[in-house]
Amino acid sequence: MSRLKPPALQPDDTIAAISLSSGAAASNPRRYETGKRQFGETFGVRVIETPNALRDNAWLYDNPQARADDLHWALTNDQVNGIVSTIGGDESIRTVPYLDLALIRENPKVFLGFSDATVQHLVHR
Repeated sequence: MSRLKPPALQPDDTIAAISLSSGAAASNPRRYETGKRQFGETFGVRVIETPNALRDNAWLYDNPQARADDLHWALTNDQVNGIVSTIGGDESIRTVPYLDLALIRENPKVFLGFSDATVQHLVHR
């Protein structure tokens, strides 16, 4: 299997913030906005949210397919150069049945995250 290396991120790139597990960004909007601003200023990038990144815990728990769809959206959006997970948590594993691995392979982008985001980093069939 060949390895795909995504293009390096550059200043002025657009980074998609994604919530694959927890709704902590919605629970702590001030903290999220502070982190978003600091991330953007530190690295010179623009941070946008995936469609469901700011949903609350209950909604995200009930909608694992929507969380997987957010990853697909970020990967296929030509305006998005990279992805960063807003938080870890315990629920990312529930997105696995909905992940389109061919789409992920065909759209390599830098994807930063830790804790529960590791599921998306390592999943394969």
